[in-house]
Amino acid sequence: MNPDPYYWKNNTADFTLAAVHFFLWTGVLMLIESDACWSFLGGLTKMEAKRFPKPNASLVLDDDVVAEAKRVDATKSKELKIKVKGLRKVYMTGKGPCNRGKPMLAVENLSFGLSAGECFALLGVNGAGKSTTFKSLTSEVQPTSGVIEINNVNIIKHFSKVKKYIGYCPQTNPIFDEMSVEEHLNYYARIKGIPKDNIKDLVEEAITELDLQSHRTKPAGTLSGGNKRKLSVAMAIVGRPPIILLDEPSAGMDPEARRFMWSVVAKIASNKTSAVILTTHSMEEAEALSTKMGIMVKGGIFKCFGSAQHIRNKFG
Repeated sequence: MNPDPYYWKNNTADFTLAAVHFFLWTGVLMLIESDACWSFLGGLTKMEAKRFPKPNASLVLDDDVVAEAKRVDATKSKELKIKVKGLRKVYMTGKGPCNRGKPMLAVENLSFGLSAGECFALLGVNGAGKSTTFKSLTSEVQPTSGVIEINNVNIIKHFSKVKKYIGYCPQTNPIFDEMSVEEHLNYYARIKGIPKDNIKDLVEEAITELDLQSHRTKPAGTLSGGNKRKLSVAMAIVGRPPIILLDEPSAGMDPEARRFMWSVVAKIASNKTSAVILTTHSMEEAEALSTKMGIMVKGGIFKCFGSAQHIRNKFG
């Protein structure tokens, strides 16, 4: 045997195994990202749904909630940016494939539709189903039943197309501590498939809009909690996607920063090119930003639906 550690025959197995891993996991990644995979997962969810309790036929919904469901059902998908019809999600409480546990209803019979320029607020206490609704809109979880269409595209069947239309700010800041603010925005702009020639201008626009000019070269890990939240929102809106999902965008901010964030979200919605959905615990925030709102209660149903003034007049 040749004593040279770099001699080809001494490393044949290592190189071969590395090549096998490269092609194997590249193929797995391509499969996961394909529409066929999402359709397959949707099929498994429907099969498992046979074990779940049937929808409550005796469920009494508010008149406005029923009217919105009828409006969504009668409106063509191409006329809405977001169409959610009869969304239902049931989780299994078990902690493994061999221990499925009992079914737990998270969202039940949720329907709403949004056009460009509208801002919709989802209100509710923890456990009401707001985050599950967002996870369904981003295909992080597969709905048990119902239809979700974004830009007239079915999210379950064609998520590879839909994800190009979505800007998402989750509850937890999706940042890398060592990357600067500007590097984050460039990185996410490239992930969204924004043409290279447009990235610089769009990144600059997002930095200016969220008032991050003085922090552009700082590592994200050194920012304050409020500025980290601003960066997360900037990453969601870079490129002006037609659908913007903001999960408690002003969480952890002081009153002044919160007001600034409200002005940013209001400006985004008012430009008539994007539809915005946000979750919040604050009625004040919902009133300041939304054109319509839905208040969710435990069990994932809408207790009421409509504009802030309409809900205030009806329920006090």
